[in-house]
Amino acid sequence: MTENSNQTELTDIFNLIGENDLTPDLVLMADICGLEAVRQMLRQFPGMGFYIPKLSRLDGFVNRYIKENTDKPVKILAKDLKVSEQYLKKICRERR
Repeated sequence: MTENSNQTELTDIFNLIGENDLTPDLVLMADICGLEAVRQMLRQFPGMGFYIPKLSRLDGFVNRYIKENTDKPVKILAKDLKVSEQYLKKICRERR
């Protein structure tokens, strides 16, 4: 083995990944989270797919937000949570 190939073996291969090497989805993630965070995900979760839900799908958070903001009108809560007023009213009815 040459000295250059030994150096490559000691280098974390993931550190060689640049933004131009990423898929469009990973470029979006790198833009928000940083390239090192994407490299870390590639190291830790190879082959795994991730689904990023809408805020409204985080039921625990939505319920807590509604409970902690009872002074806000439904229209404002709906705007904050990026859901329709009808959807929010339905959730409120189900909570009773």
